Amino acid sequence: MTTVDLTDRHATLAQPLGWAFSQFLPVASAHPALGLRLLTAERPRLHFLAFVLAMTSRTITAEAIDHALGKSMREVLADMGLCEVRGLRRLLGRIAGSVMEREHYRLLASLLVKPTAASVLHHATEVSGALLENIRDLPSAMRSPVIVQAIAHMEGAALHVLQWIDIVAARLQRSSQDIQRQLGRCASLGELRTELNKLLDALPALEAAPPKTVEAAARVDTPSAIRQLGKRFHNCLADFVDAEVDGTTHIYHWRCSRNEAVCEVTRVGNLGWFLGCHLGPDNDALPEDSARQIRVAFAAVDIHLLKIVETYDDLYFSTGGREQAFDSDNRRSRHHRHGRYHAD
Repeated sequence: MTTVDLTDRHATLAQPLGWAFSQFLPVASAHPALGLRLLTAERPRLHFLAFVLAMTSRTITAEAIDHALGKSMREVLADMGLCEVRGLRRLLGRIAGSVMEREHYRLLASLLVKPTAASVLHHATEVSGALLENIRDLPSAMRSPVIVQAIAHMEGAALHVLQWIDIVAARLQRSSQDIQRQLGRCASLGELRTELNKLLDALPALEAAPPKTVEAAARVDTPSAIRQLGKRFHNCLADFVDAEVDGTTHIYHWRCSRNEAVCEVTRVGNLGWFLGCHLGPDNDALPEDSARQIRVAFAAVDIHLLKIVETYDDLYFSTGGREQAFDSDNRRSRHHRHGRYHAD
């Protein structure tokens, strides 16, 4: 019989258990029979083991592993005082791949005791950490199977969609909660697409270009100045000249302390102006505190991250509204369609 070295980081057992492997290793090494059971356990049981470990602060024991592998999940949950967590076995069977992060199992447990969230979860055909976070972040008015299906496993999508709603609400002089209810009532993806189109159709035209200065950033308005800045930063700013001339994109030069950056601000239809790339010389990423300072400064004048619109774009695509546009490297094109809008 071939044996498996459980201390080998590339051992088969380590692959599906992820972070939980180091917790199970001492017990499995001391009890080879348990190690063998772990190797042959079905994937939902491995997820249940990770769930048990995530939900307890005590060191995992051989007895706990034995119970988690052999007893019914309902019995184990009762022993843990989690009788109110219902439908766990079915959802664990819908997790693809290795175990989720520890906090995602805890989040799963907390969502299953909330009727609306639990109902939406049980409609999901696949469960992921991103899905759980999106359900958590959605307000109750938007915790519907349709909304959750639309944003599904896009990381951070719920928060971006809520920011998109805030932007639209401000432009339409409506409350965000009213729009949340409007979208949350949709009974199908087609109806959701219709309601999104209604919101976009109601947006008035933008009345002005973005401000000339944004805190430590100055707008660069002439083609010659843009080209000069591009040479200084060793980047491709010259490619933005046409967009700057026709007023759809503006370049800002950020100078604060020792940090300098070039910031791209793009118009998206009638929705507003959005902050795209903000990078240092040679297109190097900025220190996180500097990047955060730039994002906060632009947000203060209602110029939010372009990622918000890109997430909305993915949401609209999921309703069957249109084809997404990607360039040859499978990256989102700078001139892709935001929802049903072409970039201007």
